[in-house]
Amino acid sequence: MEIWPFLLPAVLTQLWMQSLCIAESIREKNQKPLRKRLYIASIAIFGLAAIAFHLFRAEKTPPSDTSFAEVERATHLTSKGIFFLLLIAYQVMGLHMLAENSGTRSFAPLLVLLTTSFLIMLLHNLLPEDKRFIPEPILPMLQLILCIPIQYLDASGDNLFLSIIAGFSAINRASLPRANAYGIGALGAYLLGSIARTIASASSVDMSNLVRYFFVNTLVVLLALLAFYTLKKQMITSVKLESLLGTVNEQSEQLKALAVIEERNRMAAEMHDTVGHTLTAAVMALEAAETLLPDSQAAQKLHQGKEQVRRGLSELRASVRAIRAGSETDFATSLDRLLGEIRLDTGLEIHVIMESEVTLPPLQAGILLSAIKECATNAIRHGYASQADILMMEHHGRLRLTFTDNGQGSSEVRPGSGLSIMQERIQGVGGTTEVHSEPGEGFTVSLTIPVAHEEGM
Repeated sequence: MEIWPFLLPAVLTQLWMQSLCIAESIREKNQKPLRKRLYIASIAIFGLAAIAFHLFRAEKTPPSDTSFAEVERATHLTSKGIFFLLLIAYQVMGLHMLAENSGTRSFAPLLVLLTTSFLIMLLHNLLPEDKRFIPEPILPMLQLILCIPIQYLDASGDNLFLSIIAGFSAINRASLPRANAYGIGALGAYLLGSIARTIASASSVDMSNLVRYFFVNTLVVLLALLAFYTLKKQMITSVKLESLLGTVNEQSEQLKALAVIEERNRMAAEMHDTVGHTLTAAVMALEAAETLLPDSQAAQKLHQGKEQVRRGLSELRASVRAIRAGSETDFATSLDRLLGEIRLDTGLEIHVIMESEVTLPPLQAGILLSAIKECATNAIRHGYASQADILMMEHHGRLRLTFTDNGQGSSEVRPGSGLSIMQERIQGVGGTTEVHSEPGEGFTVSLTIPVAHEEGM
């Protein structure tokens, strides 16, 4: 019963933390029932050790930057798990020390000092910083200072472990520069207490054994504090490197995207400046030759050749617009621009209905824009249509586009070169094409393509 002042805070703290973790797990809705039951059972049976184990296994979120505040948030769960293990170790060593000093004159002051040191450790680690009434450096330094009289009064010889635990606790919660100072402070506190104890015991113990014992224990404390400080430094460095690696990967993806855009614009400019100008010159030459030939059959062939070159030029311009649109705007914006050009050039009114928001990568977007251009051209040239409707809907990863005009229609559909090219492009991306027409009912072209969304869209 004499150790209750030391044991009671430890028991109450353990029960409190167990209750908080169990209540939090019960409120968690995304956790699987079996895993939740195992989690609650492990905490109820093993206490703080189980809580520490789950904290170590918890997923750590990498920081968005490498600032110390972000790194602290990323390593918070690990530090908390280490604290719970230190809490268990402190309880065990404190009880062992009190048992070894039971019945001596040092028992009562040791009980007060150990209990005070334990409460300071709890206050420093469990109380949020904004709720504390004592500034940050005072609590850990006060706990380290209390190690001096504890080591002096203890007769068990195991007080070095209590100094190590107190040093670990101070280093674990502190920033890296301050942790260095706490490590030195813990070593200094142990040396002062140990020297005082050595001097007090010099008359009753063999001096050579006492000195050897002192130096061995000092080396153990030094190595333990140095190892824990190095572990904390390595953990922070690892988190920083992970954050920097994420930043480098993100910048690498951005550079790749910029390189793709640059190459796309270069290809579009080259197509426009070389092939486009060549086809324009060819159209002009064919028009001039057409006026010079009186023979109607030759003029007809020239006219057909001229129309084919014009069609190729139109397709080239559409491809250039699609390539540039893939790096500048989304599909809906590119479609609005294309329909505006069609209305301005031909007078064909096209109404669009999108049952869901459509977002496409440049390849699929360019193919659909070219297909709509071809459907509009055929509606005017062959069906003499004045209006058309476009319906787009996405279902189970496939986009369906239906183009319907109010033209003359036909009882037989004969695919020309433009429609054949459009079908080949749609098939090239795993899609299908259907064309339906009846006399007086216009044409209906249905396209279906798989939608491969880009990441981040």
